Amino acid sequence: MFLAEISRFPSLFPFRVPKKQTLSDKFDLESSSFDSALLCRLRALDPPSISLDWLSRAVDFLSFVHSEARILISNLNLPDLDDSLACYLNDSVKILDLCNSISSEIERLRHRRLVLNLVIHLLTSSDSDKTGPFPAPEKLKKARDSLSDWGNCSPGFKNRGFLGNLEVLVRDLAAALDKAPPRGKISGVGRLVRRTILAVGYLTVFFAGVLVSEIYGKPELVAVRVPAEFLWADSFNKLKSTISGELKRRFDSETKKGVFCVEEVEDVVIRARETCDVIDDEESADKLNDVVKGLEKGTLAFSCGLDRFSNAVDGMFNTVLCSRKVMLENVRVASK
Repeated sequence: MFLAEISRFPSLFPFRVPKKQTLSDKFDLESSSFDSALLCRLRALDPPSISLDWLSRAVDFLSFVHSEARILISNLNLPDLDDSLACYLNDSVKILDLCNSISSEIERLRHRRLVLNLVIHLLTSSDSDKTGPFPAPEKLKKARDSLSDWGNCSPGFKNRGFLGNLEVLVRDLAAALDKAPPRGKISGVGRLVRRTILAVGYLTVFFAGVLVSEIYGKPELVAVRVPAEFLWADSFNKLKSTISGELKRRFDSETKKGVFCVEEVEDVVIRARETCDVIDDEESADKLNDVVKGLEKGTLAFSCGLDRFSNAVDGMFNTVLCSRKVMLENVRVASK
């Protein structure tokens, strides 16, 4: 039997025992994964124009942010009650109020949508008593009267009774971001929770500000500064610059009334004015048919966009409500 010769030369490929993952490494990985998920979704939001479809996608993105934050925090073992969680619980009530106010505005627009459907019905239904190529005079008059509000001004999201309340809500959410961080030593879990809640706060304040600005025709956005430590900071700043420029451009190009609204509503306003002009000038029946078809097309796009936006806001409300319940449970467990 021969003994195997043992080499006394060091191996060229020494075996290394994998370094044990520390809690700090785990928290960094969680934070990086959260940031990467936000960055991927944020990059898809760069808008060519601001429409109901884009607002819906923006609200869906916010729902995703709150959902991801809830999942991340619920997987942590919180050693004690965290100040950041308390802040989220307070702010979540304001977010729910914001969703309720916007839903009320959407419901108001749904009623106005019925007016458009009535006008289209009046101008396209057959008449046994008409004396020419146009609908009966009484139908033309009723359709013209019904379109007057749409043609003379923007009847979009303009309920000023809600505006002051929404602006206060957004300002309160923004003010919470400026609160000084707690002093003293903070655990790794506490740092991760604080960073996550802060990211949620930055994004919520910005997109809530965009909703209020777009809905109520105010070109100024709430100032939000995201630190460079967040992986998605550059994409966020680029999107913020794009939206600010678009809002300013649209506001500057509008009339002295300072009217501006989302793309689908603006399209309906223009088509309503064109229809009124054809009725007033008694132009040809072919011309009337063309503008009515355009109005019908615009109304369909507006209707679909409004329903999509409504579903997004409802989804946001349910997501934040669910996140709030989970955070409350985390607080209850941590307080034991």
